[in-house]
Amino acid sequence: MKKTLLICGLICSAICFSQKKQMTAAFKAKNYKEAVSFGQKILESNPGDFESNLIISASYNSLGYFHDALSYSKKLKSLAESDEQKSWTFMQLMAVNYGLGNKEVSRKYYDKAKNIKVPESVAAELSSLAKGFGFDSFYDQWITVETENIIFHFEPSISREIRNKIAETRQDAFVKGNEFFGAKLPKKIDFFVWGSNEVYNQFLKRNLGFTLAAYCVSHNRLNQTAGHEIAHNLSFWQGSPGKIKTEFINEGIGVCFDQNGDNKLEVARKAYKKSPFDIKKVWAENQKVSSEVLYPVAGAFVQFLVKHNKVRFLELNNNQTYENAKKIYGDEIDGLIENFMNKLN
Repeated sequence: MKKTLLICGLICSAICFSQKKQMTAAFKAKNYKEAVSFGQKILESNPGDFESNLIISASYNSLGYFHDALSYSKKLKSLAESDEQKSWTFMQLMAVNYGLGNKEVSRKYYDKAKNIKVPESVAAELSSLAKGFGFDSFYDQWITVETENIIFHFEPSISREIRNKIAETRQDAFVKGNEFFGAKLPKKIDFFVWGSNEVYNQFLKRNLGFTLAAYCVSHNRLNQTAGHEIAHNLSFWQGSPGKIKTEFINEGIGVCFDQNGDNKLEVARKAYKKSPFDIKKVWAENQKVSSEVLYPVAGAFVQFLVKHNKVRFLELNNNQTYENAKKIYGDEIDGLIENFMNKLN
């Protein structure tokens, strides 16, 4: 009997170890729903497992399911023992409260987390979140302007005239874009405007612009179009959150709804002639193409799909993969791709 129990225990342990590997791999690959599924299976037999609760919380935060994330984040508080675990817990509570619009609570958890001595990798993760959310002391002198749907954070070097123009055009872009998406955001967009046209940002250590759509945060260069980053926020919160995104469709949305007023198809033609590519392979197989070519072509393609059938496109927005497009459009999607590519030549 004891031998049988021992064998059963070893089998269960091996299964849990395998599921943990799968959970971690799914999370790293940004397959957050899959990570949650593996994590919940582990918790069935080991509800107090810190790592599984952490990854489920982080996955729900990344998906924008903040109320689900909150329950797991609170659970982490009772499970955390080491300083590193406490730091990860405070980061999750910082993130979920920011997503829910509870910024002061979020900032308090940031203060708690930064006062804990942790390994460099954990400190780097906290620093990245703080820079994205605007909590770092670097932003202390930035100028805030608030409109109906957006809170603007301007680098101090930006003149009042430019601040007013950006606030007006981006608020207008929000209204126009949301006439299409009908999105319900959990909070106002925090819209950070850097006083430079440089693509690479030394402080953030990444290219501008970008959007953390789950948290309704955008970081922008001065010379970006009015609607691109706003469209990423709106499309994420159209319908339910938890979108499955592809670069081709997601960046296509940003370009299509950038409020630039240019002829999207003509711009796409010029870009495509410089470096032709197979849309199906780029979309389905995630083949890499220069953004200078990919973005305009993707923008024109999204515009083409929207004009063809708005309802179907909004359904595609929830899961932007080519495989899902086949389910929504059937074999018609291949004909649409061919038709569009003919327009590019």
